[in-house]
Parts: sequence; C-alpha cells; structure tokens
Amino acid sequence: MFHHSGRRDGNSDVAAFDVRRTIHSFFIEVARDHADHAAVLYDGRVLSYSQLDRKSNQFARFLTSRGIRPGAIVGLFLSRSPEAIIAMLGVLKAGAAFAPLDPAYPADHLAFIASDAEPFIVVSASHMFSKARLAADGVAFSPAALPWTAPTLLMDAEEEAIARESGGALAETVAGDDLAYVMYTSGTTGRPKGVMVPHRGVTRLAFNSFVDLGPDDVVLHLAPLAFDASTFEIWSPLLNGAALAIVGAAHPSFNEIGAAIREGGVTTAWFTASLFHAIVDHQIEILRPLRQLIAGGDVLSPRHVRRVLDALPQCRLVNGYGPTENTTFTCCYDLPRDFSADAAAPIGQPIEHTRVYVLDQNLRPVPAGEEGELFAAGDGVAIGYLKRPELTAEKFLPDPFCGEAGQLMYRTGDLVRRRADGVIDFTGRVDRQVKIFGKRVELDEVEALLRRLPQVADAAAQVRKRTDGDRQIIAYVSSHSSIDPEALRRHMLDLAPDHLVPAHFVVLRDLPRTPNGKIDRASLPEFAGARAAPLAVAQDLNAIEATLAGVWSRLLKTDSVGVDANFFDLGGASLDVMALQEEIKARFFCDVPMTALFEFTTIRSLAAHLQSLDASAAGKGAEASTDRVAVDDLNSRKARQAEALKRASRRRVVSTS
Repeated sequence: MFHHSGRRDGNSDVAAFDVRRTIHSFFIEVARDHADHAAVLYDGRVLSYSQLDRKSNQFARFLTSRGIRPGAIVGLFLSRSPEAIIAMLGVLKAGAAFAPLDPAYPADHLAFIASDAEPFIVVSASHMFSKARLAADGVAFSPAALPWTAPTLLMDAEEEAIARESGGALAETVAGDDLAYVMYTSGTTGRPKGVMVPHRGVTRLAFNSFVDLGPDDVVLHLAPLAFDASTFEIWSPLLNGAALAIVGAAHPSFNEIGAAIREGGVTTAWFTASLFHAIVDHQIEILRPLRQLIAGGDVLSPRHVRRVLDALPQCRLVNGYGPTENTTFTCCYDLPRDFSADAAAPIGQPIEHTRVYVLDQNLRPVPAGEEGELFAAGDGVAIGYLKRPELTAEKFLPDPFCGEAGQLMYRTGDLVRRRADGVIDFTGRVDRQVKIFGKRVELDEVEALLRRLPQVADAAAQVRKRTDGDRQIIAYVSSHSSIDPEALRRHMLDLAPDHLVPAHFVVLRDLPRTPNGKIDRASLPEFAGARAAPLAVAQDLNAIEATLAGVWSRLLKTDSVGVDANFFDLGGASLDVMALQEEIKARFFCDVPMTALFEFTTIRSLAAHLQSLDASAAGKGAEASTDRVAVDDLNSRKARQAEALKRASRRRVVSTS
C-alpha cells in the first residue's frame, strides 16, 4: 500500500492544504492576492480575479434571494463560458452544490439526471436555446419543453437584477466535507449514477505537485462541464493564481484547439487518451507552446507517447489516472525522456493526500508483482452515490489500513500490478466497464438501452479495438422482424450520449445462448467491419467524391465506402470528424466548419457542399476590403480552393466498391 500525505509545495500564495476548508474560501484568498491578474480568458475577453470574485458574490446573493440554501443542488445547463465559471463559484459561495447538465446529452438522459438530482433551480442562458446552439449540440428541446421541472434561471435575462446585488463577501456556511457537485457517470442498470464530490476532493486535487501551476500559467479548459476533467481544468488554475483559457466551440477542431493554446498563452493542458492520440497523429505542432501536458482517461499508446517526447523536448508529459469517485486523479506518472515505445505507460503512484491499496478478493494486500484490484482512499474520495445507498455501501468500504475511524476506500474495479519501486501498472478490469473517448461506459447500461429500442428482442454489447488503438462498441441485437441498423443508431442517439451509442450494429435472428439460457458472448460472430449501404458494383464518381472516399476509407479503416453511406453509421466518431476536417483542408484548401461535417454526413452531400464553396469563393473573391493584406490572403486561399475543386470537377473516375 502506498500513500502521499504531504502538504502543499508552494505552487501558489495561499495557505497549506486544509481538508476542512472549502473551494471558494481558498479562491477568495487567491483573488485577494492576485486581484488584477487574469483569471478567465475567452474569445478576446479577460475576466480578472477581482471581477470574478465580485460577480460570483453577486450571483451567490441573487441565488440566496431566490431561496437557495446550504446543501441545495443547483442544475447548470451551460456550455464552457465565463458565465459558467461565475455560476459555479456563485453556487458554492451560496453554500449549495451544482450538477452539470450537458447540452450535448439527449433530452431523455437529461430528464433522468434532473429527476434524480432534483435541482432546486436550473441555471442557464438564453443563447443555450438559440437555433444555432441547438443545432451545434443536437439538443432536441426548447425552453417551451424542458426535460426538467425545476424553475429555469437565465443569467442574461436577470443580468440587471444580479448586478444590483452587493459584491461583498458572504459568510461561510459549509465546510470541506460538504457537497460541492454531483457528476453523473455510466451505471450498470441503464441508469446513470450521481457521484457526490465534496469540497475537500477538489482542493486536494488543486493543491498537488503532479503539475506545477502558478500565476504565470494558463490552463486549457476544453472538457464539457459534465466531464470530471473540467474539475482539474477549472479549479487547479483558479486555486493557484493561474488563468484558464476557455475553448468556446461546441465541437472544436484541431485548429481551434491550437488557436486557443497559441492565443491564450496556454502552458498546461489535459487531453483524453483518444484526443491525445488524434492530435499527435494529425497536428502535433499545436502542442509546441505547452510546458505541461497530461493525457489519460484510458491506456496511452506508447508509440504516441514516444512521438511527443521526441517532438516536444520542453514539455513535461504526465499519464493521469483516476475515477470520478476519487475526484479526477488518483495516480500520475511522469513519463521519462528515455521511455521506450515498446513499453506500456504505467499509471504511476498516488498523488498527494491520496492512499492506494492493491488487494486480493479477500481485501488483503498482495505482494509486489502480483495482480490485484486497486482501492483508492484519502481526501479525494467521494461521499458516495446520490440516492443509491446500496451501491454506495458496495463500492465505498471502511478503510481498515489508515487507523482513523470513518475513513472510506473506493473499490475502483481496476486490476493493477505494483512494481518493486512502487510504480503501478494497469492490467485490466474486474467487470465490463470500458472507456470510450475517455468516458466511462458500462456495457450493461448499453445493453439495457438497446433493449428499450423498438423491435429489439434482446441485445449484447462488446468492445473491439480499432487499428489506431481506440475502442468501439459493437451492438448485437436479435429481432424477428426486419430492422434497419441505421434506425437503431438514430433511436440510441435519442436516448443516450454519444459515448454510449454503439459504432456498429449487427442484427441476428437470435443471440447465442449458454445451456443455462444466458447470452453466450464468446459465441457472438466476429464483427467483420463496417458495411456501406447497398450499391452497384461500380460507382461513377467525380474526383471530389473519389478523393473523399479515399479519405473516409483510411479514417474508418474500411474499403466498403459508398457515396450515400452515413459517416457515423460506418463507425465514424467526433475525433474522426476532426481528422476529416484536416484532410479536406490539405486537399481542397478550404476550411469546412465542424458543424458542416456533422450536417453533410455522406460523400455525395459533402462533395456537393464543397462544390458550393467553390461557387461561393468565385462570387466573393473580388469583394473590396479596407484590409488589403487580409483580402490578399483570403483571395489567395480562395483561388487555391477554387482551382483544386475545378480540377476535381473536370475529371471523372470509376471506383469499385
């Protein structure tokens, strides 16, 4: 068993970590010491620490005037923005806790979370319900038909009333053990479960040495508010006198991430393993300004780690590991410069104020070199699951090793092996939980959702590894009637977030069974790869379509690509869309926004869209502008784009599928 319990190492000017104190009490000290320092950077705007402190005080007072009391839960239906940071701080200063409601989640999923969390009020903003925002996030509801029953408070609509409140500090009403937020994760029963994280979990995360943060640092804020990576991205800078740079786009491209890093002067970033791999493969140069890079949430590819260590000699690369139930990070590992591309990246050792145990099935410590289950303890451990006392008792056990009554240890379900030097290697899972794009997925939950679909008699979900190392969910469904896999995918998107939606569907008349009637998962047919919609053997494609077909084939790792096949039905994911955007830019000299790639999801429709850009460029290329340099650059780019598209349009090719 290993633990770190050291005090702060001087990353900022606030006092040493104190488990009894709240997030906002530490923030108030930082705001006092760095009043004029930038706290939040967003779209050219700068919010100083003093401004953030005052505005969050005003919002806290406004909430209390609306009846918010200590211990209440406040829903946050907000995207990444300065207003979201103000709202979070204001909720905490009012003594309440927040529960993020991700705008990208379907209405059914949000409705369940809202009914489970029972927020006293839901804080949002008018722009969250604009047509553009709804289209960008795929939200299927409007302010007239919200998936929650609590009153909705629009921050912009109440702006004048909030501004009339006093900006002075509020009296402290809660302590370090009290609830700070509820974060929902995948559950085995088809129901998400709410993890109750206390203030001490967040302050313990912020006051740590796995990263070095101070007033000269800027941390990239890229994660959705409902993903626990945002806990690190928001509170680690704000409790250390650093700034956070917000990426505003709902589906940012590699270029937009790079621009945020470059223009915000970002020094520190956290990426899920899948996004880390994609950036390294397609645009590693956007990482060059970074001084510290944390990647994790899933197993890191040694080859990608080696590439970053070679390409970014000035950048510290850290493998970050940890479940939501232990507040974002549990173990970290500084990847050494001599790391071998033939070796697996360890998860490392516990961060400060954290204890970990490697135990056998009888909860006894196993010797170094033997496999066991990892248990996490210390100040980061959550209070438990909201309204789930049985599950809480099953996963949060009394800690028999620390010698202090009332301490809990969390059963992670992760299998690990401890080396003689104390470094820990991840070896697998004890259950059917997997990581998809860095987010936890219980395959049992996926199966429960599949069984809710029309015409599905039964279902099984398996995971396969793509050739790039990322994982995909394959759904096997049984049905005694004709069933369209594309329709199944659309139905799933209405029920669940993207990471719970299978990449591929295999329809069988019956699922194989064991003698006792259970699904025989070992006998499920091996997935043969994506299949395009039925097509003629020969397709007469123009060169734009043929070029796109070649790009799709490489990205999706399949030779079967038809002009009317849907990118996502062939297994494409949001990271593949980012890569597709880069490929189009390289071949056609045009910047296609991510929203367009989510709209034009077949080769035929995307090729037509590119041709329409050609026509638009021709019509606008000669427009006058007072900024001559900008016009010359724009016209040069448009000319290259138009020429590439015209060359492609003049040629005809025949492709066989």
